[in-house]
Amino acid sequence: MWSLEIFQKLYAAIKEGGFLVTYCAKGQVKRDLKTAGFKIEALPGPPGKREMTRAWKR
Repeated sequence: MWSLEIFQKLYAAIKEGGFLVTYCAKGQVKRDLKTAGFKIEALPGPPGKREMTRAWKR
């Protein structure tokens, strides 16, 4: 589901300061988000998940 192409499209569609949040915390997803231009951070996950990822447009 998550790919660099999708993240690039989302980055173009999101307004400056907009957020994207996902339960996915895989390293490749984080790298692709950064490549697309997002700034990312790891957040504590909900019960049953160790962490989640928040990305925002700078």
